[in-house]
Amino acid sequence: MDEPAGPIALVLAGGGARGAYEIGALSVLLPELERRGERVEIVVGTSVGAINAAWLAANAHRTAEEAARDGLRLWSDISWTDVAKPLLAPTGVGRVIGYLGEMAGVPRSRLYSLLDPSPLEATLDRLIAFPAIRRNVRRGLLSSAAVVATSGLTSRSVVFHEGGGDIAPDDIRGIDYVPSRIGNAQVRASAAIPVAFPAVEVESPRSARGWYFDGGTRLDTPIKPALSLGAARIVVVALNSTSGGPRRLADGEQPDVFDGAAQAAQAFLADPLANDIRTLADINDLLLQGRVPPGRTDRRLVPYILVAPQSRDAIGSIAREIYDARYAGVTGAKRSPDLALLGRLLAVPVSDLHGELYSYFFFAGDFAQALIDLGRSDAQAWVDAEHSNGLWQVGALPSATSP
Repeated sequence: MDEPAGPIALVLAGGGARGAYEIGALSVLLPELERRGERVEIVVGTSVGAINAAWLAANAHRTAEEAARDGLRLWSDISWTDVAKPLLAPTGVGRVIGYLGEMAGVPRSRLYSLLDPSPLEATLDRLIAFPAIRRNVRRGLLSSAAVVATSGLTSRSVVFHEGGGDIAPDDIRGIDYVPSRIGNAQVRASAAIPVAFPAVEVESPRSARGWYFDGGTRLDTPIKPALSLGAARIVVVALNSTSGGPRRLADGEQPDVFDGAAQAAQAFLADPLANDIRTLADINDLLLQGRVPPGRTDRRLVPYILVAPQSRDAIGSIAREIYDARYAGVTGAKRSPDLALLGRLLAVPVSDLHGELYSYFFFAGDFAQALIDLGRSDAQAWVDAEHSNGLWQVGALPSATSP
């Protein structure tokens, strides 16, 4: 193969508090790419990946080493109160009353979310210099930056993008593209986890004004938008493993409701990613053989880098271990009443699957540091492994990580 060339897109998946893993992985990948004379030109993120993407876009004028260092510090300092109000705050009582009123048919009584993420708006303004995103695009340091949300009206994915020109809707996949400044509202809309967080109103641009939910409900790992924005190569950092589950068909223990919720998250988030990577690798293989998929003369070879947890329960196991050691019991309640209470509500000690569900809301510095270390380790494993061309893979993943 010739040396891979063309614009590189960074694709960041969604996953709540698990986003620290992305920064850990990027602290290895981005400096390594820069040392090789390669630099990301397109950033696209969903949910917490949108937060990380906006932060990276706002810091595109800095070296990869500098940006990675500050990103690690940002996640190491994260806490529950940076993201949401206390579970037992008066607003929490109000949500319970709203739920009871809605059930009883009381007019105008509605439950919009289980949690109150109002602190997140100020946190994002404090951490991300949003005007710098537009400056970096205009200066050519990035060709585009984008975040993905889900329309509360149409349920289609909406890609808000700074740079990249006008892109036609993708009706086959249900994706709309909206040229827009990337600001606080667009990022919060992308991260508005349904049920847990309320929908967010985006007021500009006027053509897309309305209410949006988390982009991960339909497009957790936005590979297709990255290609539509002009990517010739993609770097994907995922927060769920693409590896298969246990070999046995079933277990003798009946799953509970939290096991079911964790399994649903796996189906929504990890399985589509595995299918996308497999499809990408299959098309690459066909093109390398000189065969073009029928009716798809627009197909092109797309080298990729994929960093993801090696096992399906890797992050859930870490969350469970840290909860048991630091947030269970009286001592844990003193350290963080919210994380301790949430852990008890989700019965985290029962299994790693319970820990998996808890990990999406485990906003704590010690958990973030553990995920940073895991992300760095997995990224270094990719750097050290043999690939089709340098860091870039073209064909299928090695069997140990294939779906």
